[in-house]
Amino acid sequence: MKTIQSYLASVALATLVLLNFACSDDPNPIAGEPDLSLVEDEFVINSSFEDLDFLLLDVIQTSGLGLRTTQTTELCEGSSIDHDTATKTIIVDFGAGCTSSNGVTRKGKIILNYTGTNFLFPGASVTTTFQGYEVNGIKIEGTRSLTNAGIDLINSKVSLKVKITDGKITWPDNTFVTYTTDQTRLVSLASSGYEASVTGTASGTSRDNKSYTATIIDALIVKEDCVNTGVYVPSSGTMTYSYGTTTVGVDYGGGTCDKVIKITYPGGSKEITLD
Repeated sequence: MKTIQSYLASVALATLVLLNFACSDDPNPIAGEPDLSLVEDEFVINSSFEDLDFLLLDVIQTSGLGLRTTQTTELCEGSSIDHDTATKTIIVDFGAGCTSSNGVTRKGKIILNYTGTNFLFPGASVTTTFQGYEVNGIKIEGTRSLTNAGIDLINSKVSLKVKITDGKITWPDNTFVTYTTDQTRLVSLASSGYEASVTGTASGTSRDNKSYTATIIDALIVKEDCVNTGVYVPSSGTMTYSYGTTTVGVDYGGGTCDKVIKITYPGGSKEITLD
């Protein structure tokens, strides 16, 4: 339920200028409110990877591997895409850094290794690794695999299995989180853009070294029209975060493209606006 526009989004993860955020001030905090910094870190992770997905969908299509019905890749000046069909490798190179028209600054390289000749074929996969890759000053490391788990041609939907191993996101102050996921993204394709329904789990350690698990309860919905306006926060869905003896619930709302979420914890709840 949203009563007040970063992922994830999770997953669900980044700004296209949302990687640095703050909570709205609460003049009347509820006594016993737990430390929510771990939950906030997860929003940065999700936004980072939503930004990555948005970019990779375009790169895959631009490279002739199929997936979406429109091409909107907008690499900033000085960046490049190198596609080696012999080794089935695509390297997206942002060099020392450049800023896209919507305000996202990226640097370093994204390296894609794929199987098959068209990502629309079940079983086809794309594995992503990084070399010095940063988005708005946030460094991303690890290995991310996308596997086509099935396609519904009648309804223009593709089911993608998503796994992140050895994930690590580092802030400019050198604090970092570690991150792994096992999720499914059901992507609906249309001429007007895509919509992703995300389910599954994630786990890792926070910037203050707290171990946690995150479970999606009701599918997180990420819409391209929201992403195009810089909103990487899911427009709807719910999930829980568990760390120590604390369990926190997060409600992303009822479908509006905004950055408002509701967090529920033992003894109270609060709304947070992600900036």
